[in-house]
Amino acid sequence: MNVNTYLVVGERDSIAPPRTMERRVNAMKAAGINVEFHVFPNAPHGFGLGVGTSAEGWVRNAVQFWERHITNYN
Repeated sequence: MNVNTYLVVGERDSIAPPRTMERRVNAMKAAGINVEFHVFPNAPHGFGLGVGTSAEGWVRNAVQFWERHITNYN
């Protein structure tokens, strides 16, 4: 089974800072997990849908990622 993760974080996130998330991403990659990781400039933790921020469009991009990697589990 392939494991895929789409991860986003705001550059100004003080709860899950980008450097912490980068270490986690590197650990996931070392474990064989396919990771797509994005850091959004000037975005805080909890940017929601990102409307009006640098994170705008992250939901669409996440769906596209999942569509590329989803497998049929039936």
